[in-house]
Amino acid sequence: MRNLKFNSINPLKNHSKYTMQLTEHKLLVVLLFASLAFTACDSTGNDGPEPVVAEMAEDIPGNVNTLSATRAPEENVEGNTETNPGYTFFDLNTGEIIEDSTDASWDIGFGGTTLIANAGHGGGIQVISTGYADLQDAPADGYAAETERSSCHDYDFNTHVITPKKDHSIVVQTPEGEFAKIEILSYYRDSDTENESRFFTFNYTLQTEAENTQLYHEDTETYFDLDTGEIVEDASSSQWDIAFSGTAINANAENGGGILDLNIPFADVTEAPTEGYGEDNSNWYSYTGNTPPSHAVLPVDGLTLIVQTPDGKYAKVRMISYYEGNPDTSTEEFADSATRPEARYFTFEYAVQTDGSVYFE
Repeated sequence: MRNLKFNSINPLKNHSKYTMQLTEHKLLVVLLFASLAFTACDSTGNDGPEPVVAEMAEDIPGNVNTLSATRAPEENVEGNTETNPGYTFFDLNTGEIIEDSTDASWDIGFGGTTLIANAGHGGGIQVISTGYADLQDAPADGYAAETERSSCHDYDFNTHVITPKKDHSIVVQTPEGEFAKIEILSYYRDSDTENESRFFTFNYTLQTEAENTQLYHEDTETYFDLDTGEIVEDASSSQWDIAFSGTAINANAENGGGILDLNIPFADVTEAPTEGYGEDNSNWYSYTGNTPPSHAVLPVDGLTLIVQTPDGKYAKVRMISYYEGNPDTSTEEFADSATRPEARYFTFEYAVQTDGSVYFE
């Protein structure tokens, strides 16, 4: 018989090989899922809030007023009297009397019924037939060294009383090129016609911006986009988020924005409220009144403004200064209203959460 040869098969050996291959496949699958999970965790599309970055805005104007007007009348400025012969020279910028007639700082001189300008240094004066309250613009020309006789007053020959003309105003051009309007209220000491004459009581408004003849203030707002850090000209636009006008800070409420304040320091505010927003805020500052530095507007420490923008984002804002250049409010220069920097220039720190969430962490 022919010998037949058979190849032997070891079932145990094949089973072991299959098991090893299966294990390797499982390991690869596990590693693949682990890799995907790690990649997802490391991705910029995570579920946490976007980090916020604080920005600084400096000297944003908010309804800047270049007019300086008397809060109360200047009283009893002595003219040409027995005890004070000649003229009294008055500086409209400081409200002070200047002793030296050759000084360039004085603007108007009070004597008898004739008033003089500092013509030696380029000043001028004139009287126009428009009442003080109605006068909006100073004339560009027509100035002289002194007022014309009886141009700004009436004299009663029966009572011998001098009465200022209510429908007239005195206009002064200063040596610095500024313009002012003046309203004489009385020519008598303590505004009593029974008293000595040539004591002047008057109101005045000074335009502190040289060459600007406008003698009235027109309210304006400055609209600021917190996303771009730029001023927006169009008041009706949904691009702006916060507006400044005097001491008022307004939100873009017409386009769905809002504002509120929290008594929490800026750095500690980690989440914006979802309700309670209004159209404006005036709680951010305190007014010093007669407390030094007198008549100043100072931001409230530890207070943060929260702004809801028209596009559904949230921002936090810390007001730093209301004065141009962010001055040190503890100095003598700031305490003196004559040397205090211009008001209505806002400096503030802010941070916007760009992902639309309420979190600032």
